[in-house]
Amino acid sequence: MSRYGFRKMTMEDIAKEARVGRRTIYLYFKNKEDVALSSIGRVVELAEAHMKEILDSDLGTVDKLRQMLAERVMRRVRAVAGYHESLDELFEVVRPAYIERRKQYFTIEKDLITRILATGKSEGHFTIADPEASAFALLHATNAYLPYSLSVKELGNPDQIQQQLTAMVELLILGLTNRTAAA
Repeated sequence: MSRYGFRKMTMEDIAKEARVGRRTIYLYFKNKEDVALSSIGRVVELAEAHMKEILDSDLGTVDKLRQMLAERVMRRVRAVAGYHESLDELFEVVRPAYIERRKQYFTIEKDLITRILATGKSEGHFTIADPEASAFALLHATNAYLPYSLSVKELGNPDQIQQQLTAMVELLILGLTNRTAAA
């Protein structure tokens, strides 16, 4: 995809890159859209697996939340670094199918974030009434930095995305931990 762009890329190109016959590719994927969705799925699954590792780590509750929110965004950003130029055309084609899958991804991520917020609430770190609603809000706030929300130019600068995301996450955590504002 980085070489030809999504539209010009063919199943033959994918087979060549994988060093298998084109028919072999069709044993696993219906078409190149299916290949793209599978690729996106692997990236999301890796982010979710790392978020689970963070959740189970010895880090403090606030640090866990900070790292989990950064991981869910930056794993995706780093994954598209090589082909961010063709990302718009990819999402143009696979958007309806991706939106359906995205619901499943966000449910898993919401559940992970809810767990850390519930723990933090019980430990007195977070001043929130509803951990699940807060997790949902955190996901939507950080969605602004996911690849499909950013321009090609913005995606070409992952360090800047990381800086902006870090600032956003710090503001969100401040809101979760600020007892004066909650009162």
